[in-house]
Amino acid sequence: MAQRRLTIDLDLPGSAEALHNVLQILLQYGLISEKKAQSIEQEETAKKGRWAQAAERLQAENYLKGRSGEVKKLFTEFREEFEL
Repeated sequence: MAQRRLTIDLDLPGSAEALHNVLQILLQYGLISEKKAQSIEQEETAKKGRWAQAAERLQAENYLKGRSGEVKKLFTEFREEFEL
């Protein structure tokens, strides 16, 4: 049987957890290789700064109980005003 290639142009999910879930589904159905999934995950997480990753994790694990917008604003202010 000949292999066929399908290319889909879409925005990947915003959170690392959602991206991981999408990649796991693709792996489960044999649509991508393990190496390709790891590559995609590393590229997407490398694009985000540590502050953005921290804010996403806090939001995903619901530590903030609906106050994520306020915390995100505080993180942004701290990052922009921080100086050594």
